[in-house]
Amino acid sequence: MAIADASRILTGRDQPGPAPRVLEAGPVRALLDGADLRHVRVGDTELVQRVYVAVRDAPWNTIPATYRDWQIEQAEDGFRVSFEAEHRYEAIHFTWRGTITGAPDGTIRYEMDGACRGVFQYSKIGFNVHHALDGSVGRPYRAQTAEGELRGVLPDAIEPQWIVDGTILGMFAPYSEIAIEVVDGLEAVAALEGDLLELQDHRNWTDANFKSYATPLALGFPFDSTDGQRIRQVLTIGFGGAVPTARPPAPPTITLAPVVAERLPAIGLGQPSHGQPLSAGEAAKIALLRPAHLRVEVSLDEAGLAALDRVAVDAQAVDAALELAVFANEGSGKGLDRLAARLGPLGVTVARVLVYFAREGFSALQGGTPPAVARLVRRRLESVIGDVPFAGGTNQNFSDINRDRPEDPVFSGICYSMSPTVHAADDTSIVENLAGQGEVVRFTRTFGGDRPISVSPVTLATRFGPYPAGPSRPDDLPAAVDVRQASLLGAAWTLGSVAALAGSGADSVTYFETTGWRGVVEQDGGPPDPRFPSRPGDMVPLAHVFADVAERSGGRVREARSDQPLAAVGLGIEDDAGTRVLVANVRPERSTVVVTGLDGGEVDVRILDEVTAQEAMRDPAAFRNSGSGQAVEDGRLTLELGPYAVARIDLRSGG
Repeated sequence: MAIADASRILTGRDQPGPAPRVLEAGPVRALLDGADLRHVRVGDTELVQRVYVAVRDAPWNTIPATYRDWQIEQAEDGFRVSFEAEHRYEAIHFTWRGTITGAPDGTIRYEMDGACRGVFQYSKIGFNVHHALDGSVGRPYRAQTAEGELRGVLPDAIEPQWIVDGTILGMFAPYSEIAIEVVDGLEAVAALEGDLLELQDHRNWTDANFKSYATPLALGFPFDSTDGQRIRQVLTIGFGGAVPTARPPAPPTITLAPVVAERLPAIGLGQPSHGQPLSAGEAAKIALLRPAHLRVEVSLDEAGLAALDRVAVDAQAVDAALELAVFANEGSGKGLDRLAARLGPLGVTVARVLVYFAREGFSALQGGTPPAVARLVRRRLESVIGDVPFAGGTNQNFSDINRDRPEDPVFSGICYSMSPTVHAADDTSIVENLAGQGEVVRFTRTFGGDRPISVSPVTLATRFGPYPAGPSRPDDLPAAVDVRQASLLGAAWTLGSVAALAGSGADSVTYFETTGWRGVVEQDGGPPDPRFPSRPGDMVPLAHVFADVAERSGGRVREARSDQPLAAVGLGIEDDAGTRVLVANVRPERSTVVVTGLDGGEVDVRILDEVTAQEAMRDPAAFRNSGSGQAVEDGRLTLELGPYAVARIDLRSGG
């Protein structure tokens, strides 16, 4: 198989990205991933998850850099890295010299020394530091502010990003240094020269970290540059305390644990953004996934009602209910009456109604659904569709409802959407952010009570922007399209997402779309587009994750606990037919994964990887019937999984 073909199967891209390089400074190790530092560790303890420089335009799109003149020197007890970076898009033009040094005592110093070329508006130019949840939630911190030292404990509850008089605030006052006791007796220290840092709870966007960032948002944005304006920042990462012992490396282990949820969430699909109805061939493939519902966005105008008619036909073709996403305001009474009249003759079950406040585009300052709008929608529709949840919340990020919670009893459900690429779009970040999805569902339960939680929709790329990989250029795919949708990485990530949301008690989840570049099946007919890694009629790899889950849709969720969640993830399902375990390697290299807690002596195993992916995409029925038996020894099964491979393990009856 050619390198380009293999890379497309793995990640959707024509060429594999360069592997990160290990840097060592005394007792500290870090990965140099492009110009980013990742997983800065002392012993086995992570000090910070990621360090990077971000340049963002006025609408908050990230403007990627091009790099040159790399010099990397690794000595016995330290290192030095230097390079030139340039960010250029439309009026934005910023260049900087990067220098990263690691000292024998483990201190890392990262300098950004740059200048603005011309006059432009920008929202951010500066360092970001991600503090992983494992070393942050519930941990003591101290911060050096202009008013002196501030001490506290980072919260278990997700701290809202408050907006006061139009100003976005950090969790506390800006600081020049923060120290977090990541484990008892060991502090991770981040200090900045040339600007101030501010802290943000990234779980509001389902990212799995807290973020220290420069410049404080409380100063307002965007900023106006001046030609030649110098921006220089120096970030220092260090630690205080005893150096922990490093354990020898071991393969990731997935342990099948007791039941954590009595039922799987209802998993459905979104309507296709291309607006075309399902062909018979497309419907037959989607029926293999047994979607519980199809989401249809209803705007209450004639175009929105026509979309309802079309999706109702699709829902009948795949035996699914409808999830109505209704956009309304206080003046929508007549439109809701037209919707109610249209619903009656359709003959399709409505599973739930998601009520959104009708507004145009994306807004960083949006709140949740107004109770008055929810009351109006319920009054006009409830008699037609029956006793179903009417959920309030947001069509955007959880952050919107964390500061404006749908607590009014008119809301009989809570809804929000989710994407792993709100702030970063690289492969490592989307895997890291899987941990944030369950965090948000569990926290929502603390104020939502027993009301059903609907996560709708879940997409790889953000739908409205801003775009962390940069705005689309003329020959690019649309920015809301992610080529990983048709890759093995997309399948491995999807399994991690389903596991996180099912294990945390989400009631319903809507993923992606039925067909097209953002769907689970590529449209029939027409030539393939060389920019996207699928052919007409393909069922993309991640669709098989949904099919594997749907075959046990009445089952209970068993936690498949990973001791290395950045290496392997898993989901257990238990029903009258037995136990099914799904396991994914979420790394870009081949890996041994051990599964423990299995009963019986033999299991049936089917693996979706770079060898079987083409059959899975082009002859899904044949692939779904494939597999082989493997022996289980003392409840343990050892799997050799290729990059981003997904394994389906079925315990044989009577085992």
